[in-house]
Amino acid sequence: MIGEGGKKYEGELEGDDVIQSGCLLRFYYDVRMELHGNIGVVLKKKEEKRREFTLPDWCPILFSTFPTLSLSVFFFFLLLLFLLLFSLCHLSCRCSLFFMQHDYRDIIFTLRPIHISVWWMMDPAHAMMDAQSLGLRLDEVLHKFATREEDNSDNARLLADIAGLTEVIDKMISPSLSAVSEAAENEAMVSLPVKTLEELRFLGCACWNMTVRHVSREDSREEQTLKASLREFATKVFLLGNYAYASSDVSHSYFTQHPREAEQCVLMCLKTSRDLSLCGVAGSAKRLLSLGESVASYIQTGVQNSLAYIKYRNMRWEFAYTAMDINWNVGHYKESCEAAKKLTQMLLQDRDLRRDHREAFFRFVFTIGNGGVLTSDEQYIRDMLHSSMEMQNHFQRAGTNDPSHHVMILRGATMEQMALSWLREEKATEALSWAVEADTTLHSNTSALLRLTATAKAGMEPEAIVLLHQYVQRSDVSVDDAVAACFELHNLLVSRKDGSIEGMRLLYKKTKGNTCSESVLFRFVQLLLHNGSLASCKEALQILQNEGIDFEEARYRRYCFVWLWELADMAGFSPLQIVECLESALRFKDCASEAEVDAIYLRLCTEYITQSEGGGQTSVVLMKAKNILVDYASHRNPKCVFAHSLLIKIAVLESNEAELEKELNLLLLCEQAELVMPALCTAINYSLRIGYLPGVSLVITRAVFFSAPVPDPSTELELLRVYVASLLSKACNCTDDHLRVVTERFRSLLSDECATISLSHEEVSWWAQAFLVLGLEFTVGPGPTSVYLFRAATFIALQDPVPGEVPSRTFLISGLLCTLEDEFQLFSTGIPQIDSCELEEHLRLCKEFVSSLPEVNYRLTVLLSQAERHLRQPSSETPEQIERILDELSNINVTFEDYEAIANGASFIALKYTSEHPFLHGVTIKLYMQAVSVAMNDISASMKDADNNAEKCLEYITDAFSCLYKCFTLAFDRTEQLAVVQRLMEILSLAVEDVTVASLIKDYHSNTVRTVNNHPLSFARLFLEYFTVEAWNNSVFYLHLTETVKQTQWVHVAWTLVDTLPETSSVASALHALKAITSV
Repeated sequence: MIGEGGKKYEGELEGDDVIQSGCLLRFYYDVRMELHGNIGVVLKKKEEKRREFTLPDWCPILFSTFPTLSLSVFFFFLLLLFLLLFSLCHLSCRCSLFFMQHDYRDIIFTLRPIHISVWWMMDPAHAMMDAQSLGLRLDEVLHKFATREEDNSDNARLLADIAGLTEVIDKMISPSLSAVSEAAENEAMVSLPVKTLEELRFLGCACWNMTVRHVSREDSREEQTLKASLREFATKVFLLGNYAYASSDVSHSYFTQHPREAEQCVLMCLKTSRDLSLCGVAGSAKRLLSLGESVASYIQTGVQNSLAYIKYRNMRWEFAYTAMDINWNVGHYKESCEAAKKLTQMLLQDRDLRRDHREAFFRFVFTIGNGGVLTSDEQYIRDMLHSSMEMQNHFQRAGTNDPSHHVMILRGATMEQMALSWLREEKATEALSWAVEADTTLHSNTSALLRLTATAKAGMEPEAIVLLHQYVQRSDVSVDDAVAACFELHNLLVSRKDGSIEGMRLLYKKTKGNTCSESVLFRFVQLLLHNGSLASCKEALQILQNEGIDFEEARYRRYCFVWLWELADMAGFSPLQIVECLESALRFKDCASEAEVDAIYLRLCTEYITQSEGGGQTSVVLMKAKNILVDYASHRNPKCVFAHSLLIKIAVLESNEAELEKELNLLLLCEQAELVMPALCTAINYSLRIGYLPGVSLVITRAVFFSAPVPDPSTELELLRVYVASLLSKACNCTDDHLRVVTERFRSLLSDECATISLSHEEVSWWAQAFLVLGLEFTVGPGPTSVYLFRAATFIALQDPVPGEVPSRTFLISGLLCTLEDEFQLFSTGIPQIDSCELEEHLRLCKEFVSSLPEVNYRLTVLLSQAERHLRQPSSETPEQIERILDELSNINVTFEDYEAIANGASFIALKYTSEHPFLHGVTIKLYMQAVSVAMNDISASMKDADNNAEKCLEYITDAFSCLYKCFTLAFDRTEQLAVVQRLMEILSLAVEDVTVASLIKDYHSNTVRTVNNHPLSFARLFLEYFTVEAWNNSVFYLHLTETVKQTQWVHVAWTLVDTLPETSSVASALHALKAITSV
C-alpha cells in the first residue's frame, strides 16, 4: 500500500521494503522489481520509437560537436543509423516475445547468442570484455546463485565471482567518469555503443530479478552479503546502460526523455545502497545513493505524477531518510544524526509530508534506541532520541489526529530508551530523572522496573527498597518478573541487601496458597543462599527442613539436596547444625546419585565422630556412626578406604585394640593403595590427638613397614619420627631388622644423592639423641645394629646447620666414639661393619674433635681404632705403627680385654693375609704376649690382694692361658711354640710370698669339687692339659730326631705341667702310666 488510498503497482523492479508501514511507526513504501512481462512493454515502446525514426539521444550531441559536416555525410550517417536501428528493433521484438513466454532461467540463456560486432566511437580501454562474454559469465554466476541451496555450494567462491563481474563493470565505468571530467575541455563525449547499452540494461534487470525470486530461507549475514553484492552489480550495470555515469548534460537529456528508466534507477539506488550498508559497505552505498539522488533530480515534477512508483513519494524525504539509515548502518553515527536533524526540520516545516513520514522516523529512532552501540557512541543514540522528542513535542503542541494513548506510549518509550542509554553509560544519576518521567507517563510495570533499577544504581537504596516492595505487590507484574527484580536489586544493593530479601518475603506471602507458591518459596531460598550471610543461611536451612521437604517438582528437590549439602560447609554453623543439614539432605536422596548419597553418609558419620569427641551422648552417636559404616562397608567391593578410616577412629575413641587391629588389617587390604597411606597418617594423627598411645604404636608399625608408597619425603620423615618416639617410650616392640630399616630409610632421606629435605638444629639434636639412645639401650651389646645406629647419629650430627653449638659437638663426639668402640669390638670378632675409608674418615673427625679432649677413655678408643685401621690396611709400616700404638697404650690404663681384642682382630687379619703379609703373624703373637703381660700383672695384683679372691685370680690365669693357646696355634714352628711354652712356665712360676701360680692351681684343684663345667678352673686345667699333650708330643718328635737338648726342654715342660695338673686329670694319669712302663 503506497500512501493513503493509493494502489499497488506491478513494475519492472522487485525489492524488499525500505520503509514498512506499521501501527505506530511505519515504513511506507514497497518497491518490487519484476522482469516478467514489463521488459517486453519497454522494448515495444522503444521499438515504436525506432520505427518512427526517432533519433538516438546522442544525435543532438553529435551535431553540436561537429556542426561543419556536409549534407552528404549527414545522409550517409543517417543510412547507417537506419540499418543499425532496424537490426536492433528486430532483435528487440524477438527478445520481448521470448521474455513474455519464458521464466528467468530462459531469460539468462537468451542473452548468450547476443554478439556485439560493431563498436561505435568506443575508446580502446572499453574493449576489455564485450557484452557477450559478460553475459556468459553472468549466466554462470546466476545459475550458481539460483541453485546454491540445492548444490550446497561455496558462497565465498560465488562472492568472488560476483566481485570479478563488478570489477569489470567498474572498469567500464571509470573511462566514462574520466570522460565526464574532460568533457568541458574537449567538448566531446566518449560512450559505449547503443546496442551494448541496451544489453547492459537487460543484464541488470535479469540480475536484479534473480535476487528477488531466489531469496534464501535463512537470513544470515552471508546471504545478505551475497544478495547485496549481486544487487550492486545489477544496479551498476543498469545505471551504466542508462547513461547514469555519463556527463550531466547527457544524463539530463537521457533521463528527461526516459523518466521510466530514471524511476527504476532511483529505486535501485535506494534499495541497493541500504542493502550494502547493512553489510557494512559504506563507500559503494553512499556513492549509489548520491548517484540516485542525481538521477532523481532529472525527473520533472509534471512527469513524476505519471510514474507508477514514485508519484506518491517525496523523493527529497526518501533520500534524506535513506542517508540517515545507511550512515547509521555503517557506523557513521555523527552523519546519521545530522541527517536526522535535517529530517526533523523537514517534518517541522513541510506540511505536505504525511503521517507515514513521521511514523517512519519515529520507528527508525525507536529501533536504534533498542539496539546496541559502543559505550563511547551512546551520545548519538541520545541525540536521535532528542530529535524524536523534539518532533513529538512539536506535533503535540500543533495537534494531530493521532490517538492520545499512542502519543503517550511513544513519549514514554522514548524516555525509557533515554534512561537505558544513560544506564548503559553507567551514569545512573542522569538516567534516574528520565526513568521517573517515563514511569510518570506510562505507569507500566516495565517503567516501574526501570525506575527501580535506576534508583538502585544511583545509590538511593532506601528509596529503591520501597519501590521494590511496591513493585512485587503490583497486580500487573508476573511472578517471574517480581522474582527477577528481587534478585537484580539484591545484586545492586550494597548495604541494604536485606531489603531485597524482605521483598521476596512479601512476594511469598502474596502468593502463598497459589499454584506458584512452591516456585516462589524455592526462589526465596535461593536468594537467601545467594545473600550468604549466616542469618540468611540459617533461615534457608529452617525453610528447607520444614516447607522445603514438601516440594513435589524433582528439579526443586534436586536443588534442595545440593544446597543442604553445601550448607554443611558453612563456616559459622555449629556441629549440630551441620548434622541437621546432612540429615535433611538425606531426606531428598531420591534426587541424588548413589555416589552422592554415600558421600553424605560418610560426611555424616564424620560429624557424629566429631560430636562424640566433645563428650555428651558419646555412646549413642558413636553407635549410630558405627552402624552406618558397618552397613556401608559390608556392601562395598572393593572396600572403601574412608569408611575403614572412620571405623579406626571409632575404635580409637572406644580404646578397643582388637577392633583397631582388625580395621587396620582390613584397611591394608583395600585396592586403592594410593589412599591407604594417607588413611594411616590420619589414624596416627587422630590417635596422637586423642592420646591413645597403644593405637599409635599399632598404626605406626603398619605405616612404616607397609609397602604402600609414602606421598612425600616430609611425610616419611614424620612417620619415622613417630615410630622412633614410640620405641623410646616403650610403646611398641622392635627387632634389629626394624631398627636397621628405619635407619636406612632415614639416611636415604638425607643422603647427598637425594637431598630431599634438610633438618633444623632442633631436629638434628632430636634425631641424633634418639639414635644414640636406640644404639645404647635397644641393642644387646656391640653388634652390627648398634654400629648402624651410632653411624646414623654421627651422620645426623654432621648435618647440623649450626655445627658450632655445644649440643651438636656433644652428639657428634658421642656418635663418633660409640661407633668406633662398637666397630672395634666387632673387628675383634672378625666381622667389622664399616669399610676402611669410612673408618679413616671417622678417625679424621676424631682428630679434629676428640683428640684435644682430656678424657683417657676417648684417647683409648681412638688408639684402638687406629690399630684397627693399620691392621686392616697392612703394609710394611704396620709393625712400626702397632709398636707405636702399644707404646702409647702403655702410658694409659689399658685392660687385658683391650689388648686381647687387638690381638684377636690381628689374628683374623693374619689368617686373611697369610701369604701376602706373613709378618702379621708375628705382630699378632706380640699383641697376645702383651695381653699375657697385662694378665700376669693382674694375677700378681690379685694374689697380693688382702681379700685373696682366688676365683678372680683364676680368671686372670685362664685369660693368660687363653692368649698363650692362641699364640701357640699361630706359631709357625716348634721353636716359636717353645717360646710360648716358656712364657707359660713363667706364669706358673710367678710367686707372691712363696705362693706360686702352679701351687695355687694345684691347691685349688684339691680343695674344689668339680661341679660346674664353666668354672674358670675348668678352663685353666683344659689349657694345661692341652699344653701338656703338645709338650709330650714335641719331646717324642725330637726323640726320634735325636735332638737331645730340645727333647729335654720339651720333656721338662711336660712333666712340670703334669705336676701342676690334679691327680684326677686323665692326661697326668696317662703320662704317669707311660713313665712307669718305660722305666720297667
